[in-house]
Amino acid sequence: MMRIVEVTETELESWLALRQALWTRESAAQLRDDARRTLADANQVAFLVTMPDGRSVGFIEAGIYEGPRVHIEAWYVDPDYRRQGIGKGLLGHVEQWCLHRTITLMTSDTQSDYPLSPAAHEGSEFRKLTELQIFVKTLKD
Repeated sequence: MMRIVEVTETELESWLALRQALWTRESAAQLRDDARRTLADANQVAFLVTMPDGRSVGFIEAGIYEGPRVHIEAWYVDPDYRRQGIGKGLLGHVEQWCLHRTITLMTSDTQSDYPLSPAAHEGSEFRKLTELQIFVKTLKD
């Protein structure tokens, strides 16, 4: 049976390993700095899933924004443990965290880098609001 806990300093290393698995291009130092900021901010939360053998296999991060609303910043389950309800379990913990703060609106976003993400969102009763393309141009003097 999986165990889901709110991340504290005790779970930091396990959480960081999963953050690195999600954001492979980010440096370990940057991921650690971001994680520490999350832990220090009462308006942000992270939950971690641990299996009975002690292996951490997933996490979710969320933060309170204007509205008020909660935005899912990250949502990851190790590929070997997907399709077992772990992602929904994580989301359920964030939902309860929101409701304890009388927040009833949750948002999330994804990118094409994460092709499984749209189905996970739809399976968790999110509805797509819009598709966004952002363009950039560097100007030369």
